[in-house]
Amino acid sequence: MNKPEELWSIAVNEGLNNYDRNGQPEIQTLFLVGASKSGKTTLIHAFLDKDDEPKVSLPVEYTYIRRTNKYMVKDICYIWEVDTANISFINLLTKSEGLESISVLFVIDLVHVHDLWNACERIEELKKNLEAKPKTIITFGILGMKYDLFENLSTEKKLILCRIAKHYATIVDGHLVFCTRKDWTTMKVAKDLFSHLAFKTKFSHPLRFDLSSPVIIPKGGENKSDINYLHNTFEIHCN
Repeated sequence: MNKPEELWSIAVNEGLNNYDRNGQPEIQTLFLVGASKSGKTTLIHAFLDKDDEPKVSLPVEYTYIRRTNKYMVKDICYIWEVDTANISFINLLTKSEGLESISVLFVIDLVHVHDLWNACERIEELKKNLEAKPKTIITFGILGMKYDLFENLSTEKKLILCRIAKHYATIVDGHLVFCTRKDWTTMKVAKDLFSHLAFKTKFSHPLRFDLSSPVIIPKGGENKSDINYLHNTFEIHCN
């Protein structure tokens, strides 16, 4: 048994051993991918309403979350925090365990253009590799953290960052959300996206796209005219 298989076996056993077997749970797998200090653990703490300061994550970390569904059964989501440099772990685990349905949420730093570009290139690479496994259903999301710092950037730089994030969200056909841990309203949207990817709950926030407020672009939530308006809006704010 190789290392990914060993980790997966431990995760499954730990989750099911803590589960009340009176009902059949829905089991999901969510990968949070991002560079160190991008906000992966912050997002988990926000979802669990934890107030303690997140510690720096290891290159690969595991946890699981349970949620009682409408049938009073506790569904389980296995969560893997994966550093961008170790993104190949997702391919190895998906292949070795024959996972049929996974969610991938890229947590990106909105402040640094170079880091954002590298992360987005990894997104495209991962999508191509996972699509080579036709039996695996993948749902993608991109979460831009540190919106409070993003607001202080020049309009031109914000435009570039928005375009990069929007471009890659379109490529992976995923959700795109900007937020900051310092604003409850934006974190509520982020938590709803997390819940949607982890437990298949609804993500029903309306489309919002301009440089004066945090971007929200749900998967499939725009048509061609919306995309054109998005770019035109960014151009107006840039001029």
